[in-house]
Amino acid sequence: MLKACQLIFVLCSFISSSSFANLSSVPMPNDTEIRMQLDDEFPMILNGFVKMSDTDVMAFYQNQLGAPDKTIEDIGRYTYFYQIDGNQVKISIYQQTQWTEISVMITAL
Repeated sequence: MLKACQLIFVLCSFISSSSFANLSSVPMPNDTEIRMQLDDEFPMILNGFVKMSDTDVMAFYQNQLGAPDKTIEDIGRYTYFYQIDGNQVKISIYQQTQWTEISVMITAL
């Protein structure tokens, strides 16, 4: 019985801490045009475009969230990794012709 109560307590703690996670914890530039948003459960995903350069978008995130925990550059796509509210946040930035694509993914740790 004691083990069952402990298990229920651990599960409730996990559920309550995960419920605070949402896409609004990740700042977005003011002119972001959202194309897709999935925030019902993990992984939470947001995809949109802005009329800023990729360097301006990268500066925006460094000003808003500080230096990323990890940065990956692959063929012009930059990906920043942060921990926000106890969750792993991945922000990908990709410059296209006149727009910069921003993709955000939040996963539970």
